[in-house]
Amino acid sequence: MPFFCNFSLCVTDEELTEPRSLVRESCLSEIVRGRVTRDRTVLTKKYLGPHHPERVMKIKLTSVFVNDQNKALDFYTKTLGFVKKTDISAGNYRWLTVVSAEDPNGSQLVLEPNANPAARTYQESILKQGIPATMFFVDDIQKESQRLKKLGVKFTMEPTKTPGSTIARFDDTVGNLIQITQLS
Repeated sequence: MPFFCNFSLCVTDEELTEPRSLVRESCLSEIVRGRVTRDRTVLTKKYLGPHHPERVMKIKLTSVFVNDQNKALDFYTKTLGFVKKTDISAGNYRWLTVVSAEDPNGSQLVLEPNANPAARTYQESILKQGIPATMFFVDDIQKESQRLKKLGVKFTMEPTKTPGSTIARFDDTVGNLIQITQLS
């Protein structure tokens, strides 16, 4: 099952200012295992500045252009396992979002119609170049890719080891390549 994992500030365990309960355990374990070096932490703090609640910017919503909202909703829920969060009629279109089943109050993905010519051109161009429209994280990429293949998903890149992760890409049936990633 894909999940979202977003960082607002990378810190080492000793420098963690938020209570542990506010940090996703999977994210915290990556920090504690030393994946964030002291030097990178210092650079990150230098550019982000000290942590102040009034200056925290969060990702609550992101979007992916789709050429058919109904088909997208079926694929993202029935195949990928996301859950429909919002579905509001907006004239000929819908404000349609999905979320991770593991985090129903987490970041939402808007399944946005590509009706605007600029959106359609962008979507078609990155697809033609083999660039994924977005990336989802999985715990076990081999297991997830096998599950998706059994559901008929067409992969354009089989699970491939890269520095720090294993990635795979597939066609979402509505005009996009999607990358799934398992961190090493």
